[in-house]
Amino acid sequence: MKTLHKDAPKKISRVCILNTHGYVQYPPPLGKTDTGGQTAYILQLAKALGRKNIKVDIVTRRFDDFPEEEELWENVKIVRIPAGPKGFVVKEKMYELIPELIENFMLYIEKKRKKYDVIHSHYWDAGYAGILLSKMLDIPHIHTPHSLGKLKKIEMSVEELPPQKLKPMYRYHVRIAIEQKIMNKADAIVIICETSRIQILQHYMVDFEKLHVIYPGIDIEFFNTEKNEADHKIRLKKNALLTISRFVPAKGLDRVIDAAALIKNKVDFHLYMGGGSNAEQKSKEEEATELQLKELVKKNKLEDRVTFLGFVDHDKVLPAYYRSADVFILGGRYEPFGLTPLEAMACGTVPIVSSVAGSREVIIDGLNGFIVDTHDRKALSQTMLKLLQDDKLRRKVSENAAFTMKEHYAWDKIVERMIALYKELM
Repeated sequence: MKTLHKDAPKKISRVCILNTHGYVQYPPPLGKTDTGGQTAYILQLAKALGRKNIKVDIVTRRFDDFPEEEELWENVKIVRIPAGPKGFVVKEKMYELIPELIENFMLYIEKKRKKYDVIHSHYWDAGYAGILLSKMLDIPHIHTPHSLGKLKKIEMSVEELPPQKLKPMYRYHVRIAIEQKIMNKADAIVIICETSRIQILQHYMVDFEKLHVIYPGIDIEFFNTEKNEADHKIRLKKNALLTISRFVPAKGLDRVIDAAALIKNKVDFHLYMGGGSNAEQKSKEEEATELQLKELVKKNKLEDRVTFLGFVDHDKVLPAYYRSADVFILGGRYEPFGLTPLEAMACGTVPIVSSVAGSREVIIDGLNGFIVDTHDRKALSQTMLKLLQDDKLRRKVSENAAFTMKEHYAWDKIVERMIALYKELM
């Protein structure tokens, strides 16, 4: 761990946020391959740091025709470093490109004469990069895992997803080995919920003092209960259930469809399923998952009760979809946190959250949301039915959800804890 100089002034001037995979851009094209809550998180963290007069470079891999640098807000820019082929590379293969990416980033730093105070890496591919960069620049390295290889392997290896099918896709043997190295080498590990802290201690060798729980924030200027023009253009049917996520098995969307089938003869409702990539950008996993979901809808004779929304623009219409829906559902099989329920709550939408999701920690069951073991389709269906049949309960929980987000999870409040940690490590 870096030596702490207690008498030295601790001013953070510039932070390097490493997020090497996915489509890192603003607005984030959520639903594209490897582009989801993590991307939204790092953008909002960077924006909040920029508001505190700290310069932030979000460093990612350059591909396609994206520019080398892109200014997002005051003090915040994306820096794209070339490595590997010209086209997109999925996150499971990104670690192969990290040495080249770091070599090119060091040339960029020398050319631009930049000096960073800390590195904050996200996910294991960027964590690998953070280890190398921290040593080269002799500055502290903070890492946020966002998910854990060992836990994902356990949680995903259920139902119709045997381990032998998952291993080649997710490269667990490589990922877990690198994650352990990150735990050893990083100066601090920032996790976004208490559950993750417990899971890391159970499955990895790590010093307890390295682990810091800092919950994600929400941009309440964007996600709130105030309607705008977009709300008038979105007309959802009565008793609207909503899911927003990538179309991958981990998100448990099949569980939501199964639960909806159990109440189709008990209450009128309509299920809207948003997310997923555009046709030309879908991964094989996404294509297979979407096909399975549509077959499941047909099997349960829900064609007139389910609408696949496709890609939902995060920057323009997502809050309006939340506000227009009556209930938001996060059905995840494996969900280290899950930002979407917090966004929905800020918009006054009642959330039903999987009992494995870290975001359940911000919910007091029955007061500002509901926590359900979504593997139990019957239990999920009963909660959905209760909310759709009880307007008074839904209104009460909606008000409590919005209040919780506004009072406790605004980014401007959350980011102060992150800055304090950065300074502690300098």
